[in-house]
Formats: sequence, C-alpha cells, structure tokens
Amino acid sequence: MARRISIISLVILVVIQTAMANIPSANEFFKKNINGNLTKITWKHAVNSKPLLIEALASATMMLEADVVLGNLTNSNVTKIPIMAHPPNETSSLSLDEFLTFVLKNRTKGIKLDFKSIEAYTAGLQVLEKHTSNLTVPLWLNADILSGPVNASVNVNTKPVNAKQFLEDAKKTLPQSTLSVGWVTSYKANSTGNYTSAHIDEMLKTLKDSNVTQTVTYPVRAAFAINSIDTLKTLLEKSSNKSATLTIWSAEEDVVDGKKLSKLINEVGSKKVYVDVPEKVWKTLDLSKGGASYASSSIALSIISTLVVIFTTRML
Repeated sequence: MARRISIISLVILVVIQTAMANIPSANEFFKKNINGNLTKITWKHAVNSKPLLIEALASATMMLEADVVLGNLTNSNVTKIPIMAHPPNETSSLSLDEFLTFVLKNRTKGIKLDFKSIEAYTAGLQVLEKHTSNLTVPLWLNADILSGPVNASVNVNTKPVNAKQFLEDAKKTLPQSTLSVGWVTSYKANSTGNYTSAHIDEMLKTLKDSNVTQTVTYPVRAAFAINSIDTLKTLLEKSSNKSATLTIWSAEEDVVDGKKLSKLINEVGSKKVYVDVPEKVWKTLDLSKGGASYASSSIALSIISTLVVIFTTRML
C-alpha cells in the first residue's frame, strides 16, 4: 500500500513538473530581440488597471510589472480577492485572474507580479495554478522579503513579506518561475544610503536556508544601488545560482545620479542587469558597453498597436 502511494505521488510530481516546464526565463524568451543584453528589455510599471493593461498589451513593452493585494473589484460585490493595486489602494478594476487571462492570451509579454503581503501571495498562487497550462511567458514572483536601507524597519509601515513561506511556496507551486527577492527600503527627498554587506549576507543565507535553486534576480533601488557597486558585485559572485541578476528600479520621486548608475550597470555588465527606471532616469544613462539607449527602449505605438487597443478594449 505504501509503495502504491509512493508511485502515485511520483506520478503527480512528474505531471506538475511537466506542466511547469514551459515557463521560459526572460533572457530566453526575448533572446532574438536582446542578444543577451538584459538592459534592452523594456518595462511597463504598475499595470494595475484595465486601461493601463490595454495600453501595455498594445505597446512594444516586453515585461509588465503589476502589484497584487487582497481587495475588492470596483462595481462588483466580489471582495477580498487578489487584485491589481498598490497599497494603500484596496480596490481595482482589474483582478489578478483577469490580468493573467489577457496577458497570457497575448503571449508576447513577460509578467512580474509584486506581492505586497503574504496573504495576497498565498491567494495569488491559487489563481496562478489555474493558469498553469498557459504559462508560456516569463513569470517573475516578486516580494521584499528582508529589511533594507535606510532604516527601513523603523521608517516604513510596509513590513517584509515572510521570507521562508514566500520561497518555499514558490518552490512547491511554481518551481520554474523566476524569484525576484529584495529589501524593503525607505526613501525621502535626496536620501543617501547603500546596500551593506550585512544586507547581502542575510539575503544569501535566507536563500540557502530554503534551498533555493530557481533563477533569482535581486531588485535594488537605484538611489541606493549606485552607492553599493562593490557590494552588489559581491552579491552576484556569492550567489549559488550563477545566473543570478540585478533588477535596478527607481520610483518617480527618487533622485538618481545618472553617471553613477551608468557606472554600476557598465561594471556589472549588461548580461547581469535589468533596468526598470523612469524615462527621466533613462535619459541620463550612458551605457557605452553595449547597454540599451532610451530611444531604443521607447518604441512608439504603431498602427497595429492601435488596432490591438481597439480589439483588447472590446474583449475586456
């Protein structure tokens, strides 16, 4: 009887792994467009509503980032489900289920889901499981799982998502997704700070303790990352997964020194750095070692894109 149960369990495991085997990495999925240069991958940030989703699907943008919280759908009695919204918002015109349905039908965009709480993550994984057979595009699971700069544990109301549960549930449910794991940060006008050796040591230990073998990218805030070049290079060097990368991001209100950010990207290398920053920051970059330019990363919508908008609007 015990042997029979073991065989059944093995079969179930094989079925699950087979179903997940079609999730590509961003580098693989967009390889014809980027030729190994990750800075050429373009981003649409905070795709948290139906109008923004329509716009993003019609654009040349490669990766769509969206925030997931538990909340309510507008003009609906449906409550406390995974929706696309950024705290403190708890209502949205777009649910996670709808977001996935339309992005996966499009088949040309990668997905980065930023989970704002462990509760949203747990519920979100259940929604993702429904779409397993259609997951043929890059899928990133993002969360701030540790406290980072500057005095983030004191100054920020948002707490890190439970690291152990986040990592282990991802391994069980979506083992071929990319883990985007970072630090909660606190930023005020012209803040100065950096990622320290303690920050990266804690991250490496956290991943090791959960036996993480998935592809990993570390999201780092540009305003602090530019003061942490050697530390972040050490983070990548010490990562057990040698395909580990950085994802440099910046909020609209952040003040970022373009020369320092260019130096960081050029020193780490375009094969190791994704760049998700606002237009005003992009325009200050000089990626002379093969990185993308802002012009090449901001392709205007074509007539075809306009038709896609009309078609997608009708579908939504």
